[in-house]
Amino acid sequence: MTTVDIKLKAAKMTLDGERIRWLIGKQEKLTEEQNVFGEQLAKNRYQYILWKAALTEYKRNLILSNLETGRSVHELHDITGIPKPEIVENIIALLKWRKIEQVGMEGRSPKYKAVDSENDEDEGRGEN
Repeated sequence: MTTVDIKLKAAKMTLDGERIRWLIGKQEKLTEEQNVFGEQLAKNRYQYILWKAALTEYKRNLILSNLETGRSVHELHDITGIPKPEIVENIIALLKWRKIEQVGMEGRSPKYKAVDSENDEDEGRGEN
């Protein structure tokens, strides 16, 4: 896959993701109605929240898209340009959600790889 293909894949994953779809679906409710405290979210504040969420999800998906083979934080930084501390934060989140796994070490650096999502989906389904 080329760099452009990987970036497009990450963008598509971001737009298909539950977090962004939820925020877009709740725009009217969040910006035109009051919450239980009588507050209404300003449209520019909503747009900022949506932008930050989309940026976070895009970076996470860009990292995930580059983990088809085992890679270290250093390698991911070189490929994506994302600062290493951000990569580590996202690696922790992806590990927590079982989207990636540690597959080895290179010196003192762990290597991570994306978990095959097709197998994950099949394991969660029961035959009725």
